[in-house]
Amino acid sequence: MKRAKVSIIGAGPAGCVAALTLQKLGHDVEVFERDHFPRYRVGESFLPGTLSILNRLGLQEKIDAAGFVKKPSATFLWGQDQAPWTFSFSTPRTSPWVFDHAIQVKREEFDQLLVEEVRERGITVNEGTPVTNVDISAPDSVTLTVRQGEESRTVTSDFVIDAGGASSPLARQLKVRRYDEFYKNFAIWSYFKKADPFTGDLKGTTYSITFEDGWVWMIPVKDDLYSVGLVVDRSKAAEVKELGPDRFYRETLAKAQRATALLGDAEMVDEVRIVHDWSYESDLFSRDRFFLCGDAACFTDPLFSQGVHLASQSAVSAAAAIDRITQHEDELQEVHAWYNRTYRETYEQYHEFLASFYTFASFTEPESEFWTKRRISEADDDRLSRKAWFDRLVAIDHANDDWSVADFRDRASTMIAIGRHQRQELSDEFSDNELNVARVRWISQLTKQLNSIKRLQWNGTEVRLKPYYKVEPTSFRLEPKQVLANEQGRDMVKWPLEEPHREVFETVLKEAVSYKDVIQQLGDLGRKDLGSQIVIRLMEAGLLTGFNKNDEPVFIQDRLRFDGVGVEYEV
Repeated sequence: MKRAKVSIIGAGPAGCVAALTLQKLGHDVEVFERDHFPRYRVGESFLPGTLSILNRLGLQEKIDAAGFVKKPSATFLWGQDQAPWTFSFSTPRTSPWVFDHAIQVKREEFDQLLVEEVRERGITVNEGTPVTNVDISAPDSVTLTVRQGEESRTVTSDFVIDAGGASSPLARQLKVRRYDEFYKNFAIWSYFKKADPFTGDLKGTTYSITFEDGWVWMIPVKDDLYSVGLVVDRSKAAEVKELGPDRFYRETLAKAQRATALLGDAEMVDEVRIVHDWSYESDLFSRDRFFLCGDAACFTDPLFSQGVHLASQSAVSAAAAIDRITQHEDELQEVHAWYNRTYRETYEQYHEFLASFYTFASFTEPESEFWTKRRISEADDDRLSRKAWFDRLVAIDHANDDWSVADFRDRASTMIAIGRHQRQELSDEFSDNELNVARVRWISQLTKQLNSIKRLQWNGTEVRLKPYYKVEPTSFRLEPKQVLANEQGRDMVKWPLEEPHREVFETVLKEAVSYKDVIQQLGDLGRKDLGSQIVIRLMEAGLLTGFNKNDEPVFIQDRLRFDGVGVEYEV
């Protein structure tokens, strides 16, 4: 097996996960970090998928010993006069590395744990060593210029992963960053001393609470601390300058009455911090000998705590991609195409998810500057002109001559309805089990809609298998697979399929085949557990359309999805 030498910029979660994955795959790694650990970072709330990656990299024992707060869910007071709702992480543990919870951490402690683990495994981590230049001009190598004290030196490697966060040297050098016109927010936050007010199924949950000027996060971390942040419109920056950060923070937080009710008489015990311009993406995420990971590549609004998961998932993907290119140099372009596509689609899933939830809340909150700006109300919203998810949404609705913001808003309201509490106020009486009725109702309704499909139509003239890649979940190797596609370029990449599965859907081109018929055939091929999901994903991808007994289209509402929860992790 060929070994690559890889330089990694940044020793945060993306950099450390990339280093550990590359070492697991048999490559040589060196990490360059501009700061010294421990160092402060915001972003304390995780998703279960991040724990899954860390578990498979062998860190479970150390994470358990660290005593981080267990996070069973995310709870929302989302929209004025709306009952609380909870996004529960409960899921069947189908594998040892599938988790029904996440963690809340002090990042200085968690990040230090990762760095120490990287070092203990024999990987060199250079702290206090900023990267001042990245030379990617050579076709088969990368040269970094790094500074250690007063001295500078160059380091040449086969590949570089830039996991240097928002101040990424390579993203800045390439001028590929584009700031998001929809999420023109900034955050201002501090910490309060407060014990968790709940002992039942809400213990350890994260709170997101809307108010007139934006929304509040409340995250319980170790030692009875709550991270409490305000996400407000960028136009409020002038007010911060006038009042000063501390006064602005206190006065604005006071407007969020549901948040202050939870805080009670808790004492603020830390300074007020601010971060601006945090929502952005890159024109490309990888090329030739470089990969951008985590916040170096993109970041969107933190409502669903996806930052560290995006970092970890992209790190595994970049490491797997480097391993594949090293062993199969002739596949370089195909591997980069896979990395860029999967990363962008994952990012856009979060972007779409958030946009729907913001649009939902904007119809319940007062007509403030923040909520008016966070509403999607027309099909030609130029703030979203570069978003593939929005283009697809508009194209689908225009095909039906029915652009409807209500349909888009309902994608959020459907999920909210599944997690809605039975009480108008937060209560320790809440139990995750009380959500089962709504879950069963939703699944029953979906099943009824699917079973009503008497004829499936393949949208195209050919059912094709096209090459794609998937990260093997335990080895983390990037493996060539095949996915279903048509001749027009549409495909469904969530699950790889094979020739017998292609033949099932080819029958749809030739004769009237019902949903139940297809599920039966997929079951006979050993995909009974995923049959309905395969059909739903094919419908979402525009490859299949279903018709009922009256030959009318059956509408299956696209689900709001994102990686890192449930049992369907991307890596």
